[in-house]
Amino acid sequence: MAAKFFLVSILDLLLGINFLSPILLVQNSIDSDEVVYLNPKNQSIPYLLPTTETNYFPIRDWEVSEPILSARSVLLFDSASEKTLFSVSPETKLPIASLTKLMTAVVVVENMNLDDVVEIKKSAIEKSQKQGGGNDLYEKEKMKAADLVKVMLIESSNVAAYALAEYSEEHYGVNLIEKMNEKTKTLEMNDTFFTESAGLDDENSFSTSQDLIKLVKYSFRYGNLYDILKTQRTEIASTDGILRHQILNTNQLLGRLFNIIGGKTGFTQRAGGSMILVTEAPNPQSRLIAVVLDSNDRFNDTEKLIEWAGKAYLWK
Repeated sequence: MAAKFFLVSILDLLLGINFLSPILLVQNSIDSDEVVYLNPKNQSIPYLLPTTETNYFPIRDWEVSEPILSARSVLLFDSASEKTLFSVSPETKLPIASLTKLMTAVVVVENMNLDDVVEIKKSAIEKSQKQGGGNDLYEKEKMKAADLVKVMLIESSNVAAYALAEYSEEHYGVNLIEKMNEKTKTLEMNDTFFTESAGLDDENSFSTSQDLIKLVKYSFRYGNLYDILKTQRTEIASTDGILRHQILNTNQLLGRLFNIIGGKTGFTQRAGGSMILVTEAPNPQSRLIAVVLDSNDRFNDTEKLIEWAGKAYLWK
């Protein structure tokens, strides 16, 4: 008589405990409706040793209602479990404004020498001003590439982003925009496209919350970027020491939330308010990644998400 055998590790399934657990062996006869439950104390019955520990956390507490947010697209992600904890339209393509600069920073780190001295050219200033981005650096001012990355990420300098792109092209023959789009393919960010390094072109550039999670996860390999992103204020000087810039982080949640690992803000009229924020999770082995796009109140939306995650999920 043909039969199928199903092995179920009862305690491992329910408790996620990795130990030698008895097996309930169920024989389901094909020729009849008979079901036979075999005694697991019988030494002829096999035992199962799970090879990995099962972890079901974080577990949703459905007594806690979902947050009410103004953002058009939202994604909250737990890095350890690889779980999406909350989302609103995560696949919607939207302009992301200065969140672009996180990708710019990644490709700069991978393709340039950060000790290089970069001269700020009039063309970088004019490009920023033409796009409505203003000017925070001086023509012919010289800075190390590493310091330009800091200015770009902390105070979201558009001139710094354009200056880095120009220098990369002229001195390395590397088109940063091409590298940025190549990286999207590598990371399978299939709904992302960049046209420039600052994020001011909000008509032709776009991404999704889902794709930006992939970028953030990849960027974790460059811990120095997150040291920069969590810096609330600092001073950056030109290489000759004559010009000194007091730069303040555009992330207003720094000092308001105390578990921040790093974050990046963005805003244009078309893109609305956008934000990436990485914080420590209630599980100390994990990180929470929040992405908010096209928000009327990006800081409040992001803060709500992070606080909600602590209440809406059981973490251990």
